Amino acid sequence: MMKKKIISIIGICIALLFIYGSGCKKMVDVGDPTTTITTEKAFTTDGTAYAALAGLYSYMLNGDGPQAITVSNGGTTVYAGMSGDELTNFLGTSNDVDYNFVSNRLTSQNDLVNSIFWTPLYKSIYNANSIIEGIAASTSNLLKPAARKQITAEAKFIRAFNYFYLVNLFGDVPLITGTDWKANAQVPRTPLADVYTQITNDLLDAQRDLPEDYAITGGERIRVNKYAATAMLARVYLYRNDWKNAEAEASAVIANSQFAIDPNLDNVFLPSSKESIWQLKPASTNINIPSYEAKAFTPQISWEKDIPEDQRPLYLDPSVFSDVAILFFPSYYMTDDLSAAFEPGDQRLKAWTNFVETPNSPPYTGATAHFSSKYARQGLAATQYLVVLRLAEQVLIRAEARAQQGNLSGADEDLNKIRTRAGLGIISSASKDNALAAIAHERRIEFFSEWGHRWFDLKRTGKAMEALGSLSYKKIIATQLLYPIPLDELQSAPSLVQNPGY
Repeated sequence: MMKKKIISIIGICIALLFIYGSGCKKMVDVGDPTTTITTEKAFTTDGTAYAALAGLYSYMLNGDGPQAITVSNGGTTVYAGMSGDELTNFLGTSNDVDYNFVSNRLTSQNDLVNSIFWTPLYKSIYNANSIIEGIAASTSNLLKPAARKQITAEAKFIRAFNYFYLVNLFGDVPLITGTDWKANAQVPRTPLADVYTQITNDLLDAQRDLPEDYAITGGERIRVNKYAATAMLARVYLYRNDWKNAEAEASAVIANSQFAIDPNLDNVFLPSSKESIWQLKPASTNINIPSYEAKAFTPQISWEKDIPEDQRPLYLDPSVFSDVAILFFPSYYMTDDLSAAFEPGDQRLKAWTNFVETPNSPPYTGATAHFSSKYARQGLAATQYLVVLRLAEQVLIRAEARAQQGNLSGADEDLNKIRTRAGLGIISSASKDNALAAIAHERRIEFFSEWGHRWFDLKRTGKAMEALGSLSYKKIIATQLLYPIPLDELQSAPSLVQNPGY
């Protein structure tokens, strides 16, 4: 972000990304922008402005190329999932770059912290800033007021969305709201509370100016609307312990008839599900994998579907299994701790995971290893979109906000909506602490392998050291609750200082 080669993007680059598919394949040092002509051309008409906006969405899903792993196409799910107690990597310590997330022993030299998180987040923010500035600077009569308002609102939402992940991964971060690279390079880390103020203001602007429905995309939920902004506001207020506003914003989403908890677990992540509030759609479902998760969580051979039960003992011979395990395991699978956390009868274990049995010998324990099946693909063809926001989160946000305000019956009502859908019995909380513990458990199970929810929940509730410190494979200390600022950024931006402990 801070480096000139990263932030010297101009508005037209975003439009090219959409129009030509590859667009800005890499960031290059183009020198100082000399005029605003390029930006004006990019925002001359509704069509060119919408092309720039499409490029902003495309970058979130595709990054700098079809194989890129970024914060918003699976990187957060996988790597924040390993930082918590959800996921482990199949290659273990033989892949130190990955395993440092599992063991919570990151360093500022870990390239993935930069390539998956810091740089893509700031690129998205810069792209959003470019659109916001370009719309404001355009004097073209062919760029209609309605398009100006909607495109600006969507760009503000995406800027807020990316800052939310920045502060939850890194803590205080530079707050960049413009495109002057010289000025941006001098911005120091901004206090987290001030960044959250910007996030909130952007989301309030988006909530005010975005349409309420999905008419502009023919009913597909692939661009943000008022209720996506409302859902993100509910999450932000929850993270800031503003229980009253968290409840109010979540209630607004829950009450809207466009959304409903899907009674069928098999349908929750399909494009047609009314539970989705916002999804990212791959450019072509014939050639693209929709997200890194789909690749990361899908083994080459399905133990459940491809290996008949009567043949499984042959593969479970330890001398055989060690040679073929790589075919049955995905790159990342669920920890034993997470698998054991599912209550008996919880239908989510069956609907949202696959499994492989293991030999009863070292290094295996005979336990069944589970992995997420929330992200479907068939070969290289995407069979679903990437769900970013869904209604179940709003229900559990409201449950937590209600419990924090002493409304235990209301909290239980919301909590039991999710439990009932999972095939579990209803519960009645005896105390506030009891309710909060039940909600935290439900969030862990409902949102496993989704967007790092578990890692962020442990940190925001002060439970991370307690939950992770007892795990033998973790070596966590308090300073590891924030990721390090990448070394390259520190070296190129003197105004930045490193997080403690690195």
